[in-house]
Amino acid sequence: MGEITRQPARAIQNALIDSVLAGLCALIVFGPIVGVVLKGYGFTLAPARVAILVAVVMAGRLALSLLLQSHRGKAFIARFEGADDGVYVRPPGYRSRLRWIIPLLVGLAIVFPFLATKYLLTVAILGLIYVLLGLGLNIVVGLAGLLDLGYVAFYAIGAYGLALGYQYLGLGFWAMLPLGAVMAALAGALLGFPVLRMHGDYLAIVTLGFGEIIRLVLNNWVSFTGGPNGVPVPSPTLFGLEFTRRAKDGGIPIHEFFHVSYNPNLKFIFLYAVLCLVVMLVLLVKHRLTRMPIGRAWEALREDEIACRAMGLNHVLVKLSAFMLGGVDGRHRRGVLRQLSGVC
Repeated sequence: MGEITRQPARAIQNALIDSVLAGLCALIVFGPIVGVVLKGYGFTLAPARVAILVAVVMAGRLALSLLLQSHRGKAFIARFEGADDGVYVRPPGYRSRLRWIIPLLVGLAIVFPFLATKYLLTVAILGLIYVLLGLGLNIVVGLAGLLDLGYVAFYAIGAYGLALGYQYLGLGFWAMLPLGAVMAALAGALLGFPVLRMHGDYLAIVTLGFGEIIRLVLNNWVSFTGGPNGVPVPSPTLFGLEFTRRAKDGGIPIHEFFHVSYNPNLKFIFLYAVLCLVVMLVLLVKHRLTRMPIGRAWEALREDEIACRAMGLNHVLVKLSAFMLGGVDGRHRRGVLRQLSGVC
């Protein structure tokens, strides 16, 4: 009986220790950020905001620790710890929770832009952009196992491809999206050829140098790229309808076409919708690719390149395909991000 009565007390004690440690980590890491409010050229301290943050983190960690130490939490952990011990066979009549989670998330994504402020829309757009960043890096680094530290080069190529095509060729937003993707894929191939025989740290150093070269060229080629001043990018349109108060490129403002009042958030709602569609498309493509022969080849290359080549896989094409598809993803991310600032 004594052991049984001590177990809840031990669980609460462990949860309290975890809660305090999580609160200290939040105080050290996020305290200086949350507790300092910039005002012009000075700043003020906001200890109340830090206290609220620490309290929320401690309460969340306490609840999570108690949940994981319960019977249901232990069963949940055991399910993942034993996932690699054998083949898991789903029981008859099993229904995935995704069948109602995914429609719920899609519904929230549709409703969100009409209820959010401009600031929240901007944050959501940035979040979706970095989701695309993670998906692109997951192809190169996660699936293929290629430690590419020069991924920022595709980031820049996407932005400047969009802006330079608009400035020198007169191409609009939608015309430059597919052309920019082709440019980024070619850049991925050009990066992939010199590093075909490199691995690990050497590959990371070379790709990091490639990214730095791209940055220096774009910053110093003032006559072509505008240097530090950048290049203006084309505004997004929807079938020729512009999202500005007054038409700038010979089009028609969208609010005048539909005879509604002007809403400055329309451009951000449109970018948010485009990014949501792109993220879902990339997730679908990536999901399919991982189950296709090319995805299996990436995983084989990541695990053991010598065995991959011994099995007859063309490691050159496998590496180049990873660089090219990762570059295309990075290109779309940067091209949309530049719409928020208006210049490269």
